[in-house]
Amino acid sequence: MAHFLKSGNTYRVASNEAMDVRDKLPAGNYTIKVPPLGDMYLEHIEDFSIPSKVYGDCLKNTDRVITTFLSRPAATGVMLTGEKGSGKTLLTKNIAVELARQHDVPTIVINQPLCGENFNTFIQSIDQACIILFDEFEKVYSDNDQEAALTLLDGVFPSQKLFVLTCNDKWRINQHMRNRPGRIFYMIDFGGLEHEFIVEYCNDTLINKQYIEKVCAIAALFEQFNFDMLKALVEEMNRYNEAPADAMKMLNAKPEFNNKGNFDVQMFAKNRLITEAELETKVWHGNPLNGHVQVEFDTDPEGKLNDTDENTWFTSEFTPNELKTVEPQNGKFGYTNADGDQLVLTRRKETQYNYLAF
Repeated sequence: MAHFLKSGNTYRVASNEAMDVRDKLPAGNYTIKVPPLGDMYLEHIEDFSIPSKVYGDCLKNTDRVITTFLSRPAATGVMLTGEKGSGKTLLTKNIAVELARQHDVPTIVINQPLCGENFNTFIQSIDQACIILFDEFEKVYSDNDQEAALTLLDGVFPSQKLFVLTCNDKWRINQHMRNRPGRIFYMIDFGGLEHEFIVEYCNDTLINKQYIEKVCAIAALFEQFNFDMLKALVEEMNRYNEAPADAMKMLNAKPEFNNKGNFDVQMFAKNRLITEAELETKVWHGNPLNGHVQVEFDTDPEGKLNDTDENTWFTSEFTPNELKTVEPQNGKFGYTNADGDQLVLTRRKETQYNYLAF
């Protein structure tokens, strides 16, 4: 038997098999379809999958976002910022999976620059708690579209809405979304992996565990050593039974892409800290894990001892074997050579340009 479904002044023919009327949108993932003629509608898409084990702050951040969302009566905005592979997507998926599992909350994925009155009305018509996920927001939405989307974040909804926005570059986000907790309650920055994260992952997955600290040393070369890099490096080492430096040679993970191989120099020699004025070179270029580091300094930069025969220029050399400490998160490499001289190379941060400042 056929049935006639009325929507406004429109009737559509539907069979018994197609008739499945629900009071609520079932938990799951959906995307919005916009036909050339007619109203927007939802289409079910594939569910998210989560690894058997997650690392770092993912579980803690998931619990916090969910607790905050459930405790607030209307809309809560969360922005996740960081490079691809940094963990934004995993946190997003974990939040969606846990809200679906524990509270039957569906997720609506926005993958086109939808905005305006029709879109806002459609979202408000979904009168149940749900996640509205904007993936790679600053790429999908132009500056003008971002401005138009502000009204959605400010909207009054008949039920709770969790707006989750992921972006690779937070400086491309409209300035009216930054420092506005009323619109975006949380902004979580994803930077490089912490030492504990790297060690835990390597203990679980790296076959030759004698290389764990060397993996951490390689991570310190990068301004943001992300999970994609770590996973690929460990995979390559396991496949070819290689040391980290050898496995890195062909990987698409190059430190010079971040900081161009530049490191600030600090040195303790002659029983004191060498000042910047005394250093011949304040910035060293290269890879601290390969080759020698040579630092020249002048203990009389103002030439006060020119009338004497005393040599005021000195050179200190450091080899990879004299590398004593590595701080992956801060990009610091500490050396002590046979003469007792100490050197700290600190990875220079890449300058971020604010595209929306003007």
